[in-house]
Amino acid sequence: MDREIKKSGVNLVLAGVLGVLFFWLTDPVYGLARRTAGENVIDAMNEASLGTLAGVAGSAAVLLIGVWIMTRRAA
Repeated sequence: MDREIKKSGVNLVLAGVLGVLFFWLTDPVYGLARRTAGENVIDAMNEASLGTLAGVAGSAAVLLIGVWIMTRRAA
């Protein structure tokens, strides 16, 4: 049972890391799909900033829960 709980924690950590990377890399300002100055970066940033922030925050929460599950002792 303890091994299954630790495995769930590892899976949550992996999902959290992948989520943070996904939202960070797809951001129009900081990510790989960075826009040039002629493509109106300000509008792209304003439209995507809330979604990026929510996605990174949610993924970070999943990551922290996974770390907490991995490090707690068996009851």
